[in-house]
Formats: sequence, C-alpha cells, structure tokens
Amino acid sequence: MAVQAQHLFAPAFLPHDVGHALRALEGAAAVGGSALLDELGLGGCAPAPAALGDAAFGDAQPRSELTCNAAGDNSVFLPRKRARVVPGFLDVGHQPGFLLDEVQNRCGAASTSGRAAAASGVLSQLYHQGVEVDALVRVETDRMRAALQEARRRHARAVVAVVRGAAEARLRAAEAELERARRRGAELEERLRQLAAEGQAWLGVARSHEAVAAGLRATLDKVLQQPAVAGGGGGGGEAEDAQSCCFVASPSGPVSTGSSPSCKACGGGDACVLVLPCRHLCLCRACEAGAEVCPVCGAVKNASLQVLL
Repeated sequence: MAVQAQHLFAPAFLPHDVGHALRALEGAAAVGGSALLDELGLGGCAPAPAALGDAAFGDAQPRSELTCNAAGDNSVFLPRKRARVVPGFLDVGHQPGFLLDEVQNRCGAASTSGRAAAASGVLSQLYHQGVEVDALVRVETDRMRAALQEARRRHARAVVAVVRGAAEARLRAAEAELERARRRGAELEERLRQLAAEGQAWLGVARSHEAVAAGLRATLDKVLQQPAVAGGGGGGGEAEDAQSCCFVASPSGPVSTGSSPSCKACGGGDACVLVLPCRHLCLCRACEAGAEVCPVCGAVKNASLQVLL
C-alpha cells in the first residue's frame, strides 16, 4: 500500500523533532557554518537531512524492524516507540509557521554577517595578493628588460668586434698589397731610368757610328778617286799624296804595283782594314787580329772595319 510523505512543517510533524532541528541549526550558526558556506560559494541556509538524537529526517514512511534491517543508504533506523516529548516544546509544536520564520531569520542573519566578514577578508587578501603580483611582475619585467638590453649590448659588441677584426685583416692585406705595388713601381721606375740611360748611351753610340760611317764613306770616295787622278798625271796627284800619309811608300819596303795600298805592318798584303778612331786604311786581314795600334800614327786601336774595294 502506498503511503504519501508528509511536509516538513505540516501540523502532523512531531514537536520533539522540531526541537532537535532548531538546536542543530543554532549550533551550526554558533560555530560559523554560514561563513564557511559563504566562502565556499553556497550561500543561504539549506538544512540537509541528518540523524539527530532519537529522531531522523529523510523518509516519511514508517518502517518495521525487518524493513529497517534491509534499508539502503537513504533509510535510517526509526524506533517503534514514541520518544519522550519535552514539555517546553509542546506549545511551539502547534505553531509551525512561527517556528519556520524564526529559524529562517536566525539562519539568514548568521549567514549575512558571516558573508560580509568573509567577503571583506577575501577582498582584502585578493587586493594584497594582486598588489604583490603586480610588484613581482614589474620587478621581473625590469629584470628581463635589463637582461635583454645587456644581451643586446653584448651581441652588438661581439658583432662590432668581429666586423672590426675582419676590417682590420682586410686593411692589413690591402696595406701589404699596396706596399708590394709600391716596391714594384719603384723597381719599374728604376728599370725605366736604366733603360732610358741605356737608350741615351745607345743613341750616342749610334750617332758615333753614323759619324764613323760618314767618315768611312768620305774615305772610300777618296780612295776610289785616287786611281783616276794618278792615271791623269800632274802635280795635283802628288799634292794629294803628300796630304795623305796612307799612301806614302816606305823607302825600305817594296812598291805596290796594284790599285790597292799595301799593308803597313807586313808590307806584302793589300790594306783592306780601316783602323778606328784614326781612320787609317793600313792593315791587311792577317795583321788586323794581332795589331793593337795603328802602324801609321801609333794611335791605340779601338775597333776596326773591313773595307771591300
């Protein structure tokens, strides 16, 4: 048979059960249970079903001893006999509305005062913690900023040192190359001066050779003109022979019958070698190698030139 559960504050509710509930609520308010509920965010006064003394909340159906022995987690043992009723609560039990208002007022006052105190304490603690966290964040930020700036400066110094070392190495290499180029330029300038001096010397030699060639040409012209003058006879030929000592016949030597003059060294060969610098045509090929002076004037021979007649 189904049994309908009765309301908590219905008139049929037992007075001694209401007294136990009131005492439990007063004890919870005295030890600050409402403040604990406010800190946990539960707020308000919500009584839970619990076993108090000889009575129990949570199941309105009467159970027998067999039923209580087989009950689960939601069932509490209920005695079969009625508990002794306290005389002071008999009148209160007949006024469930008044009792409910008083319990709610007491619970609300305790929870409100505890909530305000706990909220102010939590807010103060949170404010101080926020200030400490902000200070710690600022200190860490400044420290990290200083560390980053120092690391950036060290990196910049390292980069500058590396670049400076590379630039100094390149500068030293460029200076060494410039010094080698300068030495090479000085050597080339010295060589150029030497070549210029040699050129001037060779130019002088060429000019002297040109003068010698001009003299030889003039001498050859005279030699070629002598047979014609000698064949024509007259005093002019004798005068020319007197002016040139090359064709003066030695008193002791044999007189040459040919057109070419005879060698002044041996007297037997034809004179075909011109002695320089006196320009005397007075040596033959055999005597030219051993002669060091001109046999006509005694001048030291510097060079000789063979003349083809």
